[in-house]
Amino acid sequence: MLQEQKLTRFFLPGTVFLCLLVGASLIAWRLLSKPAPATIVKRRVETSPDEALKYWTADKMRNTTATNMPRTDAIKPGKKHRHHSSRKSHQQHS
Repeated sequence: MLQEQKLTRFFLPGTVFLCLLVGASLIAWRLLSKPAPATIVKRRVETSPDEALKYWTADKMRNTTATNMPRTDAIKPGKKHRHHSSRKSHQQHS
C-alpha cells in the first residue's frame, strides 16, 4: 500500500506536467502554422458604368475567351454549406 502511494505521488505530477506540455505545444503549433493572410490588391476603375455598357456589345461578349484565374490553393475553405431543412421536409412528404 505504501509503495502504491509513493508511485502515485511520483507519476501523477509527471502525468499532469506531460499533458500540460503536450497541450501547450499543440496550441503553439496551431498558432504558428497559420499562413500569412493573402495580399489584397485594390485598383481604381476610371471608366464610367455607361461607357462599359457601350463597350460590351453582344458581339464582343459572344467572341470573348476565358482567362486564366490565379491559383487559390493557400486559401482554406470556410463554412461548409448546410442542407436546408425545407429539402428534408419536402423529401419526407414525397
